[in-house]
Amino acid sequence: MSAVRVYSLAKTDSLASHKLRCPLGVVMFPKQAWDEIARSLKLSGRELQIVKDVFDDRTEFAIAAHYGVSPHTVHTYCERLYRKLEVTDRVKLVLRITDEFLALTVASRSVLSPICATRAAGRCPLRPS
Repeated sequence: MSAVRVYSLAKTDSLASHKLRCPLGVVMFPKQAWDEIARSLKLSGRELQIVKDVFDDRTEFAIAAHYGVSPHTVHTYCERLYRKLEVTDRVKLVLRITDEFLALTVASRSVLSPICATRAAGRCPLRPS
């Protein structure tokens, strides 16, 4: 299927426009967590924006329309993010970001609170605090 055909399908898909109005993925983490993830993975501001849009399940075409850039530009950003984070697709990108968040919550001297109350209390049987 050509890129033009995919673009025309995305433009007519009412579900794609719905996704722009109801983003839910990015709210999984607080702003401070997103900032720490970006710092830890050395993501630029635009790369972080693209990652957040992927979390919200926006298509490359929807992301491009939102930022006023071409779909090809967004595709290039995604490809570079995949290489940078050593993943091969959008799902693995989301899993990599989630894994980084979890790693940051258990790291010593992290500004993020542990997500496990047992660990926060110093009673974790799996890892010493």
